[in-house]
Amino acid sequence: MANLIRTDHQQHIPKKRKRGESRVFRLKTFGESGHPAELNELSFRDNLAKLLDFGHFESSGLMGSWSFQLEIQRHPNPLYVLLFVVEEPIEASLNLRCNHCQYVGWGNQMICNKKYHFVIPSKETMAAFLKLEGGGYIFPEKESLSHLVDLQGHVLHGLFHSNGFGHLLSVNGIETGSDITGHQVMDLWDRLCTGLKARKIGLNDASHKKGMELRLLHGVAKGEPWFGRWGYRFGSGTYGVTQKIYEKALESVRNIPLCLLNHHLTSLNRETPILLSKYQSLSTEPLITLSDLFRFMLNLHSRLPRDNYMNNSRNQIISIDSSNCRWSQKRIQMAIKVVIESLKRVEYRWISRQEVRDAARNYIGDTGLLDFVLKSLGNQVVGNYLVRRSLNPVKKVLEYCLEDISNLLPSSNNELITLQNQNSMGKMATNGHNKITRGQVMKDMFYFYKHILMDYKGVLGPIGGILNQIGMASRAILDAKYFIKEYHYIRDTSAKTLHLDRGNKLGIFCTIAWKCHHHNNEIKIPPQECIVVKKDATLSEVYGEAERVFREIYWELRDVVVESLADGQREIIRVDEMAMMNWNKGLVLEGNVGMMMNIEVMKCYEDDDKKKDKRIECECGAKEEDGERMVCCDICEVWQHTRCVGVQHNEEVPRIFLCQSCDQHLIPLSFLP
Repeated sequence: MANLIRTDHQQHIPKKRKRGESRVFRLKTFGESGHPAELNELSFRDNLAKLLDFGHFESSGLMGSWSFQLEIQRHPNPLYVLLFVVEEPIEASLNLRCNHCQYVGWGNQMICNKKYHFVIPSKETMAAFLKLEGGGYIFPEKESLSHLVDLQGHVLHGLFHSNGFGHLLSVNGIETGSDITGHQVMDLWDRLCTGLKARKIGLNDASHKKGMELRLLHGVAKGEPWFGRWGYRFGSGTYGVTQKIYEKALESVRNIPLCLLNHHLTSLNRETPILLSKYQSLSTEPLITLSDLFRFMLNLHSRLPRDNYMNNSRNQIISIDSSNCRWSQKRIQMAIKVVIESLKRVEYRWISRQEVRDAARNYIGDTGLLDFVLKSLGNQVVGNYLVRRSLNPVKKVLEYCLEDISNLLPSSNNELITLQNQNSMGKMATNGHNKITRGQVMKDMFYFYKHILMDYKGVLGPIGGILNQIGMASRAILDAKYFIKEYHYIRDTSAKTLHLDRGNKLGIFCTIAWKCHHHNNEIKIPPQECIVVKKDATLSEVYGEAERVFREIYWELRDVVVESLADGQREIIRVDEMAMMNWNKGLVLEGNVGMMMNIEVMKCYEDDDKKKDKRIECECGAKEEDGERMVCCDICEVWQHTRCVGVQHNEEVPRIFLCQSCDQHLIPLSFLP
């Protein structure tokens, strides 16, 4: 939008690396301003050129490559990784169209002349990429550069189109053998995107850990995917999932009350309620919803040191504060024993608080003491028993139940109850011999993930209905795979009219509107680009610079010729007139492409039209390809997802397939054997 920028003051430009000079850059700061380059240009392509000036260049046929040595740590042992930047011209691409753009929702983007792959290979992909001769590595042959970007399993693989749109294709952390964490990789990628002034970045979220899909785990815990920490938001879904469906699914799962699950899961298994009580006891804040539980466990896991522990409340010595009450410790201990015996007599069934209170009053006449003890015992371990407390979602009353967990806990010689004063922080004193590890938290998290979020099939009764609803919502969250980050660069430039930069030049944001003659003269307008001209440049000089820039970026505009200003824009003769008029809408130029280019573009669009003729009418609501496997009906030639028609992912697509509609309308040929 607003887009006239003036350049007057001289910026400090760092000294470039001499050819043959070996340089090492710090991973922690690489991509920031001045590390290694001052990325202060107004366009992606100019900032990229400045960055690549500091790389070690290798030419190999059509594809060029730059490498950067990044230092992870210096002490005690130096550790480095290599970042490759591979330039892929359109002549070296197998496909003109980018499938990643189509799936994330940018299918109508114009085709760019180049892609730039940013790759940090893993040990495995590096071994497959480089050739080992005589005990040393040599740089790969020409054809292997394309092999590098095609390999799967890189620590980092992101690509940029020459217009600043891009895709994050791979992130792998320490769990896959990398020397850097996933957070470090993402911080590096985000610094690069910000510094280079990328426009938008899309990704297909396949992140997982210990068998758990992180977009579901973090979605339930925090309301956003793991990549949400870096600003990625819903872009598009698969299997017909829209943003509205995704947000509703997140809301419904995150707000499930734990008391509802706790009450109904008792009849399903004993481990889940015990684990719920365990983490409710560990938390200093009440865990009310499913979101509270997973968020607390993720935070707890991140705080625990590796191979270390913290006190475990499952077998803790309960501490009841008796300093501020009127009863002696002896009377409190007696009341606790009475309550436990009362719960034992009902054979581990759920009974209301009033029923427990009435049974205990046969032995303890002080109702105030009983109320105090019942409040203190909720969801606590007493010896070999867990006193569980839950709100009945139907009757809206508190209920108690006793669980024998002697077979789940290590033996203990502790007394039934040890009455001590709480410390000033209000925390319970615990048995130092009982520990919880980081690994145990992850194991428990996986248990909840599997048995609450995923394992819902075949369960009957009220809990079956609840788990089935959770499972359906979880499936919708998992089907939302494509996320996008829009960088502030686009919005920032729209707020600028003029600002000083260097010398006597102006930065003008402009675009070229041109007609697609093979598409009913449809007007196509690419995103605005910044062109730099002299302050006193004429309009014809602006036209010439715009032609050069857009020819460099877009394949479809390789021979574009700018003819005039677009209709409705005020006529000007020189660029400085724009500054005097406070021009802030950007410049729209009209242009045409040559006949030969039109023929090549026409062939490409004919292929696109054939793809558009492909009928996609799936029962999930999908109308376009979303990257998931599909099957075509052999009669009506309508495409549907294999999952939606009952073909499992581990099954082959049937050679002959009939959709449900065609199958029902087939006339049975009874005379055939």
